[in-house]
Amino acid sequence: MDVDHEAPPATTQDDRDFYNVDPDDEIVAELPVYLSNALTPFLYLLQYPMRQTPFAERQGPLAARIKPNAKMVQLDLPLDTRSTHYSTERGEEFSMGMHDKAVKTAYDRRMEEYEDERQGIKSKKKEEELLDKMTLTSTLIPTQTNYLVGVLHQGELHLTPLQTIIQMRPGFSYLDKIDDKLKAANKRIQEVERQEEKKKQEKGEPQTLQVSMKQGDNQGATRRNIYSMAVRNADDEDWQPVVYYDQNSPEAEAAYQGLYTTSRSELQCKTTRAAFLDEMSAIK
Repeated sequence: MDVDHEAPPATTQDDRDFYNVDPDDEIVAELPVYLSNALTPFLYLLQYPMRQTPFAERQGPLAARIKPNAKMVQLDLPLDTRSTHYSTERGEEFSMGMHDKAVKTAYDRRMEEYEDERQGIKSKKKEEELLDKMTLTSTLIPTQTNYLVGVLHQGELHLTPLQTIIQMRPGFSYLDKIDDKLKAANKRIQEVERQEEKKKQEKGEPQTLQVSMKQGDNQGATRRNIYSMAVRNADDEDWQPVVYYDQNSPEAEAAYQGLYTTSRSELQCKTTRAAFLDEMSAIK
């Protein structure tokens, strides 16, 4: 008895275009896949949305810091203070936020001049410091899917899960530091003026009534309370200095070896075919 079988539908060009199938693109190799977790806790993907070119050799960051628990990174990049695009005036102003020296008030300068005259020292004009570096601070990017870093090694594909993706953008913490210094200098001025007024009262000299309003600490407390617990924990964690190595350095090459796994044990699949199909299905 003859049985007629319906021939499968022919594959048309539209079908091949839809599935992006190239009949001439043959499979030339099959590679074993290995999973490595050695560097997963320490592996970061750094993105630079404000930078158009990669770091040139020997022109990378001057210093680097990390908060491992908060997954935060800081990089100090050098600034060319001799460039025609560099504003010396602004560089001198912003340099106040790069060190811990207090801002000198008029009273401080007056006392220095008095001491120089008393000791017969001719005061010299000091060369102003310049802002010579820019600090990039990281922002954690929430991942919407799973990422892996893959390397080919001796005909094998080694995959390492990537859990931390951050974007590096210019930070302006030095401006906050300048603001704090100016506030501290203003308090010192007010303290000197109070001392002078007190001396006038003791001498019985007429004095001018000054009315001032002191801002309470409620604003600062409210500002601190708007931070979430995670942000407060990040602020409390100390920065840990780390050494930056160029990608072509021996140290970077040694770390790169951690992406290869030496284990050859097979993974045990704990997902059934039905569960896998259910996860892959678009209909829930």
